[in-house]
Amino acid sequence: MAEQEAQLSEIYRVSRAQIEHHDNAVNQRVIWLSIGQSFFFNVYAMLVTAKAPSPELMNKQKMLAVIFPVAALLVAIFTLVDVLAGLFYIRKLRWNYKNQTDGSSGEGMFPMINGTKWDRRFQRISPIAIPVIFIITWIYLLMFDYKLT
Repeated sequence: MAEQEAQLSEIYRVSRAQIEHHDNAVNQRVIWLSIGQSFFFNVYAMLVTAKAPSPELMNKQKMLAVIFPVAALLVAIFTLVDVLAGLFYIRKLRWNYKNQTDGSSGEGMFPMINGTKWDRRFQRISPIAIPVIFIITWIYLLMFDYKLT
Protein backbone atom coordinates (compact mmCIF):
# COMPACT_ATOMS: atom_id res chain seq x y z
CA MET A 1 0.00 0.00 0.00
CA ALA A 2 2.81 2.42 0.89
CA GLU A 3 4.54 1.63 -2.41
CA GLN A 4 1.35 2.36 -4.35
CA GLU A 5 0.92 5.68 -2.50
CA ALA A 6 4.53 6.58 -3.27
CA GLN A 7 3.99 5.77 -6.94
CA LEU A 8 0.77 7.81 -7.02
CA SER A 9 2.59 10.65 -5.28
CA GLU A 10 5.37 10.65 -7.90
CA ILE A 11 2.91 10.49 -10.80
CA TYR A 12 0.95 13.33 -9.21
CA ARG A 13 4.06 15.45 -8.61
CA VAL A 14 5.40 15.04 -12.15
CA SER A 15 1.99 15.59 -13.80
CA ARG A 16 1.26 18.63 -11.67
CA ALA A 17 4.69 20.15 -12.43
CA GLN A 18 4.19 19.66 -16.17
CA ILE A 19 0.72 21.19 -16.07
CA GLU A 20 1.95 24.18 -14.04
CA HIS A 21 4.85 24.69 -16.47
CA HIS A 22 2.59 24.75 -19.53
CA ASP A 23 -0.04 26.84 -17.77
CA ASN A 24 2.62 29.43 -16.92
CA ALA A 25 3.84 29.35 -20.54
CA VAL A 26 0.30 30.06 -21.78
CA ASN A 27 0.00 32.98 -19.35
CA GLN A 28 3.37 34.39 -20.43
CA ARG A 29 2.35 34.27 -24.08
CA VAL A 30 -0.83 36.24 -23.35
CA ILE A 31 1.18 38.84 -21.42
CA TRP A 32 3.73 39.12 -24.24
CA LEU A 33 0.88 39.45 -26.73
CA SER A 34 -0.70 42.27 -24.73
CA ILE A 35 2.60 44.13 -24.45
CA GLY A 36 3.37 43.65 -28.15
CA GLN A 37 -0.10 44.75 -29.19
CA SER A 38 0.21 47.95 -27.16
CA PHE A 39 3.34 48.73 -29.21
CA PHE A 40 1.52 48.02 -32.48
CA PHE A 41 -1.52 50.12 -31.49
CA ASN A 42 0.74 52.99 -30.42
CA VAL A 43 2.64 53.00 -33.72
CA TYR A 44 -0.57 52.65 -35.70
CA ALA A 45 -2.17 55.55 -33.81
CA MET A 46 0.88 57.72 -34.46
CA LEU A 47 0.77 56.88 -38.17
CA VAL A 48 -2.93 57.69 -38.42
CA THR A 49 -2.84 60.93 -36.43
CA ALA A 50 0.50 62.28 -37.66
CA LYS A 51 0.75 65.38 -39.80
CA ALA A 52 0.91 64.73 -43.51
CA PRO A 53 4.48 63.74 -44.28
CA SER A 54 6.65 65.30 -46.90
CA PRO A 55 6.10 63.85 -50.39
CA GLU A 56 9.26 61.72 -50.20
CA LEU A 57 8.04 60.08 -46.95
CA MET A 58 4.41 59.58 -48.04
CA ASN A 59 5.07 56.13 -49.52
CA LYS A 60 6.93 55.01 -46.42
CA GLN A 61 4.06 56.11 -44.18
CA LYS A 62 1.56 54.25 -46.38
CA MET A 63 3.76 51.15 -46.29
CA LEU A 64 4.05 51.31 -42.49
CA ALA A 65 0.29 51.81 -42.19
CA VAL A 66 -0.09 48.40 -43.87
CA ILE A 67 2.86 46.55 -42.36
CA PHE A 68 2.09 47.27 -38.70
CA PRO A 69 -1.54 46.09 -38.71
CA VAL A 70 -0.62 42.98 -40.71
CA ALA A 71 2.29 42.20 -38.38
CA ALA A 72 0.09 42.74 -35.32
CA LEU A 73 -2.59 40.50 -36.82
CA LEU A 74 -0.06 37.74 -37.52
CA VAL A 75 1.37 37.98 -34.01
CA ALA A 76 -2.12 37.62 -32.54
CA ILE A 77 -2.93 34.64 -34.79
CA PHE A 78 0.34 32.87 -33.98
CA THR A 79 -0.15 33.52 -30.28
CA LEU A 80 -3.68 32.09 -30.43
CA VAL A 81 -2.38 28.94 -32.15
CA ASP A 82 0.39 28.67 -29.56
CA VAL A 83 -2.02 29.15 -26.65
CA LEU A 84 -4.44 26.55 -28.05
CA ALA A 85 -1.58 24.08 -28.49
CA GLY A 86 -0.54 24.66 -24.87
CA LEU A 87 -4.09 24.16 -23.61
CA PHE A 88 -4.49 20.96 -25.63
CA TYR A 89 -1.20 19.68 -24.21
CA ILE A 90 -2.36 20.43 -20.67
CA ARG A 91 -5.50 18.42 -21.42
CA LYS A 92 -3.31 15.54 -22.64
CA LEU A 93 -1.28 15.68 -19.44
CA ARG A 94 -4.45 15.58 -17.36
CA TRP A 95 -5.79 12.58 -19.32
CA ASN A 96 -2.43 10.83 -19.04
CA TYR A 97 -2.48 11.34 -15.28
CA LYS A 98 -5.98 9.93 -15.07
CA ASN A 99 -4.97 6.89 -17.18
CA GLN A 100 -1.84 6.28 -15.09
CA THR A 101 -3.94 6.20 -11.95
CA ASP A 102 -6.51 3.73 -13.35
CA GLY A 103 -9.08 6.47 -13.87
CA SER A 104 -9.43 7.01 -10.14
CA SER A 105 -6.88 9.85 -10.24
CA GLY A 106 -6.05 9.15 -6.61
CA GLU A 107 -6.66 12.76 -5.73
CA GLY A 108 -8.21 11.96 -2.40
CA MET A 109 -4.88 12.67 -0.75
CA PHE A 110 -3.81 15.44 -3.16
CA PRO A 111 -5.30 18.71 -4.41
CA MET A 112 -7.04 18.35 -7.78
CA ILE A 113 -4.49 18.02 -10.56
CA ASN A 114 -5.97 20.78 -12.74
CA GLY A 115 -9.15 21.99 -11.07
CA THR A 116 -12.72 21.08 -11.85
CA LYS A 117 -14.23 21.16 -15.33
CA TRP A 118 -15.64 24.66 -14.58
CA ASP A 119 -12.31 25.88 -13.22
CA ARG A 120 -10.62 24.82 -16.44
CA ARG A 121 -13.29 26.48 -18.61
CA PHE A 122 -12.99 29.79 -16.79
CA GLN A 123 -9.18 29.61 -16.85
CA ARG A 124 -9.27 29.36 -20.65
CA ILE A 125 -11.42 32.42 -21.29
CA SER A 126 -8.66 35.06 -21.21
CA PRO A 127 -5.92 33.12 -23.01
CA ILE A 128 -8.30 32.42 -25.89
CA ALA A 129 -10.42 35.59 -25.90
CA ILE A 130 -7.57 38.12 -25.77
CA PRO A 131 -5.87 36.97 -29.00
CA VAL A 132 -9.28 36.65 -30.70
CA ILE A 133 -10.17 40.23 -29.70
CA PHE A 134 -6.89 41.53 -31.12
CA ILE A 135 -7.42 39.52 -34.32
CA ILE A 136 -10.91 40.94 -34.79
CA THR A 137 -9.70 44.48 -34.04
CA TRP A 138 -6.86 44.37 -36.57
CA ILE A 139 -9.03 42.77 -39.25
CA TYR A 140 -11.62 45.50 -38.72
CA LEU A 141 -8.99 48.26 -38.87
CA LEU A 142 -7.50 46.84 -42.06
CA MET A 143 -10.95 46.51 -43.62
CA PHE A 144 -11.89 50.04 -42.52
CA ASP A 145 -8.64 51.51 -43.83
CA TYR A 146 -9.10 49.88 -47.22
CA LYS A 147 -12.85 50.53 -47.43
CA LEU A 148 -13.74 46.84 -47.27
CA THR A 149 -16.39 47.37 -44.59
